[in-house]
Amino acid sequence: MAPTKRARPVEDEDQEVSESSDVIDVETGRSNFRQDSGKRARISYEKSDDGGSEESAEDEEIDQEQESQFRTQQLASNPVDNAAADNGILQSVSCSNFMCHGYLEVALGPLINFIIGHNGSGKSAILTAITICLGGKATATNRGQSLKSFIKEGTESAVLSVVIKNKGDSAYQPETYGESIIVERHFSRSGTSQFKLKSTTGRLISTKKSDLEEICDYFALQIDNPMNVLTQDMARQFLSNSTPQEKYKFFMKGTQLEHLDGDYLQIEQSVDRIDQDLAKSLADVGRYEEEARKAKSLYAVSEKHDTLRDKLRSIGWQMAWAQVEEVERNLALADDELLKVANAIAYAERKEEQCAQKYDISNHNYQDALRAREELEQVLLPLNDRKTQAQKDQDGATQNAREVQTEQRKIKTHLKASEQQINDSVTAIKDEYRRLEEINGGGNAKRLAEMEEKRTALSDAKARLEDHEAGLRGLKDKQRRAAEDLEQSKSPIPDKRQEIQVCEERLKRLIGDKGKQEGAYHVNLPRLQRAIRDDDGFHPKPVGPIGYHVRLLQPSWSSILEKSLGAALNSFIVTSKGDQARLSSLMSRMQCQYPIMIGNNSSVDTTNYEPDPHFDTSLRVLEIDDDLVRKQLIINQIIEQTILIDSRPHAVNVMSDSRLQNVKQCFTHNVRPGTGIRFSYGWGGGLSENYIPAFQGSPRMKTDVEFQVNACRAELQRLRSEVNDLERIVREHQATLKNAEQAITRHAREAGNLRVEVQRLTHDMDCLQEAIDRDSVEEGGLDVLKKGLEEAKTQRASYEAQYGDSVVAMDKAREPLTTIKEQMKVIENDIANTHTKLKKAETKCVVKLGERDVALREKNIAIDEHRRAREAKVAAQVARADHAETVTVYTGQARQICPRVAVDQGETCASLEKKLDKLQADLKRWETQLGGTREEIAEAATRKVRAFQQARAQVAGVEKLAQLLKTTLVNRKERWKVFQRAITARARVQFMWMLSERSFRGRLLANHKEKKLDLHVEPDPTKVGKGREAKTLSGGEKSFSTICLLLSLWDAMGAPVRCLDEFDVFMDSVNREVSMRKMIEAARYSIGKQFILITPGSMGSVSSSHDVKIIK
Repeated sequence: MAPTKRARPVEDEDQEVSESSDVIDVETGRSNFRQDSGKRARISYEKSDDGGSEESAEDEEIDQEQESQFRTQQLASNPVDNAAADNGILQSVSCSNFMCHGYLEVALGPLINFIIGHNGSGKSAILTAITICLGGKATATNRGQSLKSFIKEGTESAVLSVVIKNKGDSAYQPETYGESIIVERHFSRSGTSQFKLKSTTGRLISTKKSDLEEICDYFALQIDNPMNVLTQDMARQFLSNSTPQEKYKFFMKGTQLEHLDGDYLQIEQSVDRIDQDLAKSLADVGRYEEEARKAKSLYAVSEKHDTLRDKLRSIGWQMAWAQVEEVERNLALADDELLKVANAIAYAERKEEQCAQKYDISNHNYQDALRAREELEQVLLPLNDRKTQAQKDQDGATQNAREVQTEQRKIKTHLKASEQQINDSVTAIKDEYRRLEEINGGGNAKRLAEMEEKRTALSDAKARLEDHEAGLRGLKDKQRRAAEDLEQSKSPIPDKRQEIQVCEERLKRLIGDKGKQEGAYHVNLPRLQRAIRDDDGFHPKPVGPIGYHVRLLQPSWSSILEKSLGAALNSFIVTSKGDQARLSSLMSRMQCQYPIMIGNNSSVDTTNYEPDPHFDTSLRVLEIDDDLVRKQLIINQIIEQTILIDSRPHAVNVMSDSRLQNVKQCFTHNVRPGTGIRFSYGWGGGLSENYIPAFQGSPRMKTDVEFQVNACRAELQRLRSEVNDLERIVREHQATLKNAEQAITRHAREAGNLRVEVQRLTHDMDCLQEAIDRDSVEEGGLDVLKKGLEEAKTQRASYEAQYGDSVVAMDKAREPLTTIKEQMKVIENDIANTHTKLKKAETKCVVKLGERDVALREKNIAIDEHRRAREAKVAAQVARADHAETVTVYTGQARQICPRVAVDQGETCASLEKKLDKLQADLKRWETQLGGTREEIAEAATRKVRAFQQARAQVAGVEKLAQLLKTTLVNRKERWKVFQRAITARARVQFMWMLSERSFRGRLLANHKEKKLDLHVEPDPTKVGKGREAKTLSGGEKSFSTICLLLSLWDAMGAPVRCLDEFDVFMDSVNREVSMRKMIEAARYSIGKQFILITPGSMGSVSSSHDVKIIK
């Protein structure tokens, strides 16, 4: 059980703590204090690595021992034997004008008290009154922030009274207080508060709060202990919402272990103050020691002045070797500097390697971009061929449409002839009507004449409308062609501008690399060439790159030959497989990879295998200064059988006439400068044609750079001129399109006017026809004329049908033309898309080239840093050699003086020289500097030595006392630890026993290191396992388990009074009944303890008895 009294001051204890017992980490139990006279250390209770397993094993042993003892006690004890305590329990509580009560007095039973009532009836006010009356703070009740908040509404003051039983042999001052102690507390709204301690007779004994605290301490009435008096809020928090950390805190406070640990902390602080005083005393001892040392030194000087000469000799030797040590330190610094330089070289090498890798990646990306651009250029060639073929198909379809249009015109001529016949018939009918008019007065003839005029006008209007509408198709075709022409004229402009940008970049590179052939090759090529020259393992030396050994005599073929020869110009040539492997390894180290060819030194004669002398060949326009290079180009590139012809038509004629002897292929210039065409003979003897894109890099062969620059400038001027021409054509097409759109607008307006005129004439003819029909006369001649008119109209209708058929035929003839135009549009779109992709590819080439240039600059910078680091290493090595030589010289000179001696720590040549001068001066005047006789000096030395010894003895005594205090405190801490574990073990066994009463299984988990107290419960006895955590239990199971935990902790406490408010608020009826029964059982086993339990539920399942009192 927990201690019931405050700890006494530390006493000397001779008991030893078992070395095998475990210790735990107590937060408040650490303090700085001296373990011995030389050091200061903290008292630490850290667990060893295997402490957890040892502690768990000991816990299990303690659990088993406690369980065995507990079972024995349970079997041996009888709840009926429970008796009331003679003192320390509460007999009654009364309050006046307190909270909701005007006046309330409750007489408490000595053992188990159940206070029941509805919510709001003032049950919790009883616990609040007990807490405040016995000295608790208002905030500890969680019901108010100050005493004023507890005074009943409408009153100015309140009075609380608690009667404490005070009988038996252990009564508190029975001669003063009697058999009971009355504690009263008066407080008002004005802020005044007073305690009164009275005897049984009501006589005032004291008004001091300290006397009340002494009484509470004597009876162990732990009013401020949250586990001892659980208010409504604290009970709700503990029973339903408390975390393992909070449960552990309740456990530490309830068992007073936290309070006892605080007392030990005060003791540690006292020990710390002793250590501080001891430190001051040690400083005084040091001062006495220094004075004694000086006195003894003076006495030694007066006793043995020969020692001074020995000292002079020793310092002289130290001076000699101090100089050696100084130069040795310089040598060590040089070694450190050499190590730093080596690290810098390693870093520079890593950085150079990283930059080289970055450059290789960027160069690879640039080459990929170039290849992608060349592939797009190859894609563009068949698209242009398809466009040419589609143009031919369009021309054929156009010719067919024109033939149909000619036939249509013939039919239109016949149609006009039939119209003329109708007009003649109409004229004859008019004459006949005129003749008849002369007979009947002329009115009918006049209407007929007007009718004919209207018909003629209507026919003309319809003809004009028809001709006008027929012209709309032509206007729309013209508009469409103008739009197509505009789009077609716009599409080449972006490509041309991209070509200008690429040409400008190439011109810049040519001007920048003028006279520098190395610009076309890898930046590490010079390093590779130097490495090849320095390597004597090649037989013979490799030749390369090939471009270094080739001069182009006709610069106009530079782009085509550079492109056709390709990677061959970058290659190296060796004469054996071993040299190839050696060169490949060297290239890897230099990070400069190029193709390697294997050749031999045998000669090649091409005299009988070359074409006619009047043809230029690749071999004839190249000047090659190495036979190995010439041989490899002949074998791999057939340069001796590749003819060069400037004009493409001439090249076609030459290659098409008949197969030329000793000619494998022909290169010729294309329309676009820099590009070319390759003609070669196929397997069947046919002539094949391939496009050669322009070479965009710097020339790798020796050539006339000025010619290349001028050619590039001419190309740039041509491209700019083409862009200007294209922009002018675009403006012309824009004007044409605008005129076509305006013509369509005018046509639509005129068509509207013609339709209105046709409608008006038709209406007039209908009116006249009605009048004519009324005046019609049956004349034979007139009928004949009319019949002829009808036949003419029938013939006209036939021609009109033929004309309609011709229109349909015309539409059919135009359908393939439309299809071909759509195909042309698709092809042109493909060409435009390809040009767009090509533009993006060329832009990407420019970007990747820029990235490669940046990577190249970074790589060059890294190479320079590496070179500077190597130079610094050489300088450091030279400096180190100089320092080493100096050390050797100084060491030899010092050995001539004496063997090596140790130099006192902190001494230098300058300090030793000063000491030497001083000792030499002291040696001359030592007698005059003693300051007294030898006897006086000896007496003073004896007196100061004695004072030092006395001070040292006093400090040693204090140190021994402090060490004894520390040992005692450690022993107390060990006992505290054992006490903590024993209480925990008892609570754990009690908890398991209480759970078993309802067939629950569970375990109380206490982790003192992490300050956690948790429980695992398994309500189902059939399940196997360690149990469930509290948060997974139902409300009733959780509340019952927590009540078991609370009763287990109460069993480990020593307080005589235990209060709990609304413990069953979260329980159902079953768990409430079981919990009440369990609490009554536990209370009966707690001999002499008083329980005050408050519940809002009914107590139907519990009846009053000699030890159970129900207060309503």
